[in-house]
Amino acid sequence: MLDHMLRASLETGRTIMIIYHRDSRFTEREIRVTGIGSDYVTAYCYLRNQRRTFRKDKILAAAFCSKQSA
Repeated sequence: MLDHMLRASLETGRTIMIIYHRDSRFTEREIRVTGIGSDYVTAYCYLRNQRRTFRKDKILAAAFCSKQSA
């Protein structure tokens, strides 16, 4: 399911909301995927307003956003 959402975001430009776990903290991030590797995802992160790299195994949940970011 996660891989399907990541690919759909990459192919269509849709944003997705993820719950990400890093350094004993959880963050909710709205992202638009720009690349997919075997273990990593590159995406524009609207929380940080820049391109970021996310480890797939640290993404705990994902859902399509109901509205599109500008």
